[in-house]
Amino acid sequence: MIKIVCKNVIWGFLAVLIAILVSGTIQTWAANPNLDGDSHPTRFKLNECIADVKEVTAWNDKETLDAARNICEIRQSHAKQKARFLASLKKLQEQYQNYTNHGFDKQLPTAIADSWTIVKSCIDFKEGFTSPHNVAVLSVPEDVRSSCYSLGASLVESALFNQTQ
Repeated sequence: MIKIVCKNVIWGFLAVLIAILVSGTIQTWAANPNLDGDSHPTRFKLNECIADVKEVTAWNDKETLDAARNICEIRQSHAKQKARFLASLKKLQEQYQNYTNHGFDKQLPTAIADSWTIVKSCIDFKEGFTSPHNVAVLSVPEDVRSSCYSLGASLVESALFNQTQ
């Protein structure tokens, strides 16, 4: 009888431990999802952009170079806005992590997850209204993400601004 009770306690303890580990993993993943999709915000060297343009077009050298420069610029904007969004989330977390007066410390994980949801919903919405072809298959995903990360960063920054006045 004691063996059965001990065995059940151990299994119960393991189940709780696994649930804690799984929930912690899910929250970490949900708070920082990969929304890059078909974009390549880290491929903004000119030779990389030229290679990508050549994969989707058969243009002359001048047209290819002009398009590649444009793609690199859009990718850099995407990377910049994503970094701005991540920095704003970090500031939000730093500002409210120990602020317990109004329960902001408990709201913080939800606010961060909601911020990611807003950016993802923006991307889904905008991509739902596009059907790019030719070189636009390279620029549209970058442009969409750049604008959606900018929207998310502005939203988070406005929450920081309102609380610091």
